[in-house]
This record gives sequence, structure tokens and C-alpha cells, in this order.
Amino acid sequence: MTTPSASRRLRPWLPVTMIAVLWCLGFPALQQYNVTWDEALGDFFFGERYLSFFLSFDPAYLDFEADPYPEDREPDLGRSPFRIRPWEYYPVANTLAAGTSEVLSRRLGWLDGFDGFHAFNLILGALFLWVYFAFLDRRFGALVATSATVLLFTAPRVVVHMMSNIKDFPLMAMFGLCAIAFLLAFESGSVRALLAAGVLLGLTLGTKANALFFPAIPALVWLAGGTPKAWDDRRRLLLGLLAAGATSVAVLYLTWPYLWGDPIRRYWEHFQYLSQRGGYISPESLAPVLEAILFTTPPVLLAFFAVGLVPCISAARRGERGAVLLLAWAALVLGRVLLPFAGNFDGVRHFLELFPALAAIAGLGVGWTVERLAGLAAARGARVQAAIQTAAVAAVLFPGAWATVASHPFQIAYWNVFAGGLPGARAADQPQASDYWGTSYRLGMEWLNENAPENAKLVVPVVEHAVRLVAPQRLRDDILLLPVTTPFSPRIAPERLRWTLEAAAEGPVYVMFVERRDWMNALMADCLNRLEPEVTWHLEGEPILRIYRYTPPP
Repeated sequence: MTTPSASRRLRPWLPVTMIAVLWCLGFPALQQYNVTWDEALGDFFFGERYLSFFLSFDPAYLDFEADPYPEDREPDLGRSPFRIRPWEYYPVANTLAAGTSEVLSRRLGWLDGFDGFHAFNLILGALFLWVYFAFLDRRFGALVATSATVLLFTAPRVVVHMMSNIKDFPLMAMFGLCAIAFLLAFESGSVRALLAAGVLLGLTLGTKANALFFPAIPALVWLAGGTPKAWDDRRRLLLGLLAAGATSVAVLYLTWPYLWGDPIRRYWEHFQYLSQRGGYISPESLAPVLEAILFTTPPVLLAFFAVGLVPCISAARRGERGAVLLLAWAALVLGRVLLPFAGNFDGVRHFLELFPALAAIAGLGVGWTVERLAGLAAARGARVQAAIQTAAVAAVLFPGAWATVASHPFQIAYWNVFAGGLPGARAADQPQASDYWGTSYRLGMEWLNENAPENAKLVVPVVEHAVRLVAPQRLRDDILLLPVTTPFSPRIAPERLRWTLEAAAEGPVYVMFVERRDWMNALMADCLNRLEPEVTWHLEGEPILRIYRYTPPP
């Protein structure tokens, strides 16, 4: 067993090792995930436009209907359907992701243009991992920090959004960095530190509107934990917090060029979009929040979260502000999504910022449990005690890691044992019990490139835009993607269905789709009822992605 001093010397290698594992596994795996629903609608487009604007300050890049780029520029993001809806798209994560694509793809040629966007998550994830681990290590020890970090970064739904979502995963990381920064600034007694935290809050606001609720967290920490001794004047603290809030608003404005022309009207336009968003969710797409957490989170994380509430609440009562922060963080995010008007869909992605708090409290549960096991084994000697500790930690961390490995690369369709796995979730008709975002279409395009005959045609009856955007780079040149659907509705217009039938009568037509039941349409139903697929990808025996050779009905 290592001595305490040796343990302290080795401790920095823990996050370094985890980051190395993250990158060694993550960067090669990028090529197994497609561009997803929202990214193809507009995230990539606006990120590239804002990056081009900030590099040149040429207003032509803010004319979103124009195309100021050379004709041979790849990828061509002008196919993004929502390019004329700038009020929907935040600037920070999109622009930074466009920056990684510019460097890693266009300049260095290491990744294709779309994977370059996703690489941003791996870089931001490494930064967050380091800060998150260091914060928990200093407050609660290496065991808690290691357990929490591993539990978080092996949760399948966190992993899949890290690999293919440049909006919700960055929000999770930025929100977490912001929470830690505010606590450290709060305890430091430094107005400058509060202003720096305000800058982070502005960047988080510029990532997604979830951050609008963030100020309640430092408020709860102040109310529950009291004023730190470092602040000799509460008025100075209050003024510092107000200045931090003003700084965050200024940063949001400076990073979002769309607002510059008419800030009040355009932000109001954005706010109206947010307030009306829930009205567009169909009843069959609604995913109850608590069920989504209970059924799509590894049980080991849930179990140790429940255990960890005991030491976390106990530490908070003793005045440990780190524990107060974790409780306030979890309560605020969970409370927000449980509000009566807060409709939820797509599983847990709309409140992914909850998971660092859940994992940290679960880490406390691991530490609390291992300490008691070690206490029981203390009478048997130090070696036995160390062996029991090691075995206990391994037993805790392995199930979460295995859940991600076993569901790879379809972690978006992961459902745990409480739901009966993916088969049980589908049998219970759980919303979005599938690859609902189209992450697997990349695998389908690779199969078509290898197996489709020359001059074949392709129809994608759900999330077509996620294939259309990448087709020039990822689909064989002679395969023609027919325009059949829109991002607004699963319905296929009768004339477009007729085009598909006519094309199938003249030559090979393939139909490729993920089975998203709340977006079922006539073409998908026809394939499912009448034809046998050419190839199917499965998870737990359930189909994730199908490709059919389409023939007209007799």
C-alpha cells in the first residue's frame, strides 16, 4: 500500500490518465457517429458563420441567406434547413466547435470536417474532467473524485452526447465549470474572481438557455452556507455578484453577433421562441423526467447517488460548501425540469447538466461505503483492508463502464435493467426508445458505399437532413439522395411518395431509417410490414437501423 505522501505525489496522474484514456478511445470512435438532428438543422452552420465573422469581421457572414464561401469549400453547410432561424442558435459552443474543425480538419487534415466539430467536445470534456476531479479531490479526497469522474464519463447517455452533440454536452461542461468557479470565487473574497466567474456564466448563457436558471445556485449556497469570512462586508459581496451578473450579460452580447443589430428586439425574439418551444412537442414524444433518469442511467450511479445523499447532507450541515453546492446544483436543475410548463423529450439530454452533480454525490456514496468496508476489514490487516478497498472500487466502477462498452456505438438507445433494457423500454412504448437522433446513419452510409449498385437512389424517411448535410463527403457520388421529408414533420407528401415508387420501378432504391416510433410515416410502415431488410444493426436484439431494397407494392 502506498504511503500518504506517495499517494499525494501520484494523485495528479489520476486525471491525466483518465484524459489519456478518454482521448485514446474517443478520437478514433468519432468516425462511428453521424451528425445528429439539431446539429444538421443549424448548429454547424451558425458555428461556421460566427467563426468566419470573428476571424474577419466581414458582415457578409451575418447574411445567413447568402453564401460568401468559395464553391469548393467542404463541408458545405448551406444545406442546413434552419439557416434562416438565427434566434434559435447560441453562439459559443458552435463557434468553438467550428474552430476545432477549422484547425483539425481544414488546416491539419486529421479529421473529416464534421468530426472536427465533434472533436471540440473531447477537448472541452478533458478540461472539465481535470477541473471536476481537482475540485472533488480537494474537497472530498481522491477516492470520491475518481469514482465520480469515472461514473460520469462512463454513463452511456453522457458518452453519446459527448461524441455527437455540440450543444448539450458543452452546456453540461460549461455549467459545471461555472458552478465550481462561482463557489471558489465566493469563498475567496475576491471581486475579480467573481467577475471571472461572471465571464464563464456569460459563455454558459451563450451555450444554451438552461444557464438562465444558474444564478439560483450561488444564491442557495449563500443562503444555506452563510457568508464566508473572506467577505468582511456583505454589501461588497452583493455588489460583486451583481457585477458578475452584468459581466455575464455583456459576454453573452459580445459573443452573439446576431444580437448586435437590435439587441432588445432580437433577444426578445429568442425568448419568445423559448417560451413557445414546449407547445411544439407532440404528446407521444413527451418523456417524463424522473422516468428518463431512472431508466436511462446506469443503476450503479443511481444506487450510490442514493447512498451518497447521507454523507452529502451531513457534510452540508457541517458547513462544507462543496456539499452545499452539489445539493443546490442537483435540486435547481431537477426542479427546473419538473416545473409544470417544462415539457421534456429526448430522454435526459435537455438537462444533462444534472449529471455532474449526481455523479459527485454518487462518488461520496462510494467513498462512504468503501470506508465502512475498510473499517470492517481493519482487524484483518492492512493488506486485506487494501485488497477489499480495491475490489470494492472496481466492483462499483465496472458496471457503468460495461454499460457504455456493451451499447457502443448506440449509447443513445441505452436503457437500464429497471426498464428491462431496450426490449423492455420498447415493449412499454417508452418515448425515444431508439436511435432517435440518427447517430447510426454513418454506419448505414458506409454499408451503402460498399454494397449499393451503381447509380442507386436512397430515401431516408426520418432525420433526412442529417444525411443530406453530410452526403457530399460521406456518401458515394453516384448514390442520389431523394428529397422526401422535412425536419418539421414525419409526414411524407403524396407526390414525394409517388416519386419514390416511380424511382423504384426504374432502378435500385434503398430506404434507410432508424425506428423512431413517434415519427413513423407511410414509407417506414410499408417497409416494416411488407419487406425484409437488406441489413439491420441491433442492440440487445432490438433493431436500431435498417436498410431496405425498396420495391413497389404489387
